[in-house]
Formats: sequence, structure tokens, C-alpha cells
Amino acid sequence: MPDAADISLNALLQRLYRQCFGKMTGHLLFMDASLTLADAEDMVQEAFTSAAATWPRQLPDQPEAWLYGAVRNMSRRRQARKPPVIPLTHLPAAPAPEAPPANGDLELLRLLFACMHAKFPPKVQLITALRYVFSLQVQQIGELLGMEADSISKVLYRQRQQLRAGDIAFRSGFVWWSAEKVQLALKALYIIFTEGWKIMDEPLCEDALSLTRETIRRARVCVHDAKALYALMLFQLSRWNTRTGPAGELLELEHQNRAAWNHDMIRVGTGYLKQAAATSTESPYHFEASIAYFHATAPSFAATPWLQIAGLYRQLAALAPSPFVTLNHAIALHFAGQTRAALEMLALLGMDPFMQHHHLLHAALARIHTDLGNPPAALLHYRKALHGKPTPGEAAFIRTRIAAILGASA
Repeated sequence: MPDAADISLNALLQRLYRQCFGKMTGHLLFMDASLTLADAEDMVQEAFTSAAATWPRQLPDQPEAWLYGAVRNMSRRRQARKPPVIPLTHLPAAPAPEAPPANGDLELLRLLFACMHAKFPPKVQLITALRYVFSLQVQQIGELLGMEADSISKVLYRQRQQLRAGDIAFRSGFVWWSAEKVQLALKALYIIFTEGWKIMDEPLCEDALSLTRETIRRARVCVHDAKALYALMLFQLSRWNTRTGPAGELLELEHQNRAAWNHDMIRVGTGYLKQAAATSTESPYHFEASIAYFHATAPSFAATPWLQIAGLYRQLAALAPSPFVTLNHAIALHFAGQTRAALEMLALLGMDPFMQHHHLLHAALARIHTDLGNPPAALLHYRKALHGKPTPGEAAFIRTRIAAILGASA
């Protein structure tokens, strides 16, 4: 059985790996333009392997700085024509602490844009960004993109074989004004934020937020879209601390303490949304940010302008059709008092092979039937939701609802 110290060290390494892997990779590529993405990844991986081997004997005072010192040492050795990956026995026992780069967000954003190489299809570019910039595991990427993990692994392997030094470059040919690249970068940032939100990973959400802000500062096109996405993220994060109860249980929006929401964040988000609206072209981010704005500024759940929100979802569905947009549109219609229309929409959605077993669809149907006073139907759909793929927090929430229905009937 591992002791508490081993568990704590493993947790530290995992946290640093997620938070620093992409930034360290981007930093290496910025330092040495001759590196390939695969070389940089291997060097960062080697640093973490060295940390796992040496830290149990003596944990450095500044673990993140130790890791940066290790990869910089490897880069200097490589530039001195030594092997690019140094065996653990040749690494210094304690690399001199070196502070992480002050412009880490910029370097990470450069890596994000650089991953979107024109020689690869957009989906491959997105997979590359999710893996190398945000250090998501293959399984996570597959779940996010609706692909098998094995397919993701094959894409990454083929790309590593095809990339050459100079394909991922930072010192020349870096294009901030490519609308296609900016839009793909925003898509990647939104996916990352959504994943962080789903799995309750605040640092992941904050990474997406800070890189979106850096995009606003640097990009020359699609800035209004970036501002709308930034506003959306701020509105969502404003209620982060109220999403769970005292025991860590998920709380529905109507049961969250609105007084405890971060109103400064809401105010800043409102400012960015107004700036984003100063354009004749509306993107999906404009509609989603507007929906989030109505939720964030409503004085109570009952006073939420559900009909306006349903109208925004209808416009969003016309611009960017998605089963999840349809699902949220139906939920808004239900709370706006148009339950029959909502159930008709959800019935059609249930015919979609992808959605018919999705836990969110059945959780929505269960909530509607609960509100209609139909416990058997609600119980049926909650049980179906539990057999979908809910997160651990969502599964616990669903079990609580099932217990409540069974308790009431007993």
C-alpha cells in the first residue's frame, strides 16, 4: 500500500504535468527553433520522469522552477550538440531553480496557434492543440470529440512522424491575422473551458480564460468573437463557488446563492459583451454569452427571462445547429411555461442515435416530469441518465434525485 507521502507526491506531479506540460513545451520551442514538437514533448516528459525519480528523496522548494530548470538544461545540452534526451544518470540531481517565463501565456498561445499547421486538417490541428497545449489525455480528447481513443492515438502518432523541425515555428511566419486560425483557437479554448467546467477543474478553466484574454490582446481578426467568448467564460466562472453544496454535491442553478456570485466578474463580462456586440457579424459566442448574461443578471431563478433565452437558443440553432443547443432550447421553453413544445422537441431529439442514451437528455426529461408531478416517468429517466456517461458529480446528483423520489413514494 502506498503511503500518504507517495500519494501526495503523485498528486503534485499530476497537477504540475497538467498545468505545465504545454507551457514548458512551448517555452522549449521558443528557445530553440530547430526543435520539433515531438522532440520538445520528449524533453518535457524526461524532466517529469527525472522528477518522479529524484523528488521522493528530496522535494525541491520550488517544484515548478525545478522542472523549468531541467528542460532548460536539456535544451542547452542539445544546442551544444549533445543528445537531445539526456539519460537520468547524466541529469544534475537538482537543477538550479529558474522561474517560469513571465510571458508564459503568450508562449502557450503561440504553441496553440503553431499547432494549427496548414498541412493538417482542422480536426488534426484541434487534436494536436488539446494534447500538446492543454495536456489532455487521449481518452479525454476522444470523449470531447466523439472519437475512439485508439483513433486519437493514431492521429497523434502519424503527426509526430510527419512533423519536421521548422513546421512548428515561433520566430518567423507567426500569423495573428489568419481568421481561420483564430477561429480554431477559440474553438479549442471553448472546448477546454467546457471540459474544465464539466469535471470541476478550475485551473483548466482559468487557463482557457487567460489564453482567451491573450488572444484579444494579440489577434488582428475575429477580436469581437474572442471578446464574446471571454464574456461567456466570465459569466460562467462568476458562480463557480456556488455550484456545489457543503458536502460537495452539485447544486442546480435555482438553488445556488446568487448573492455569493462574483458580481465584479459579471460586471467585467458585461463590458466585454457590449464591446463584442459592436459588430455587424454575430458568432455563436455572441448568442451563448448573451444567454449566460441573462442567467448571471437575473435577480432570481423565477425572474429569469426564459422566453428571451429560448429565443436566443432558437437563433443559435439556426447559426450553429447542435443537439445540445436543441436540448437547452427545450429546457428554456419548459421554464418559460411552454412544456408541451419542450417535450415535442425532446422527443425528436431522442430519435438521434447519439442523444437517445445521453444522460443530459434523460436528466432534462426527468426534471420536466418531476415538475409535472409524474414521479414514475421521472424515475425512469433518472435511471436511464445514470446508465449514460455522467461525471461522478452528476452521477451523485442523479442518485440523490432517485432517492428523493423513492423516499417520497414510500
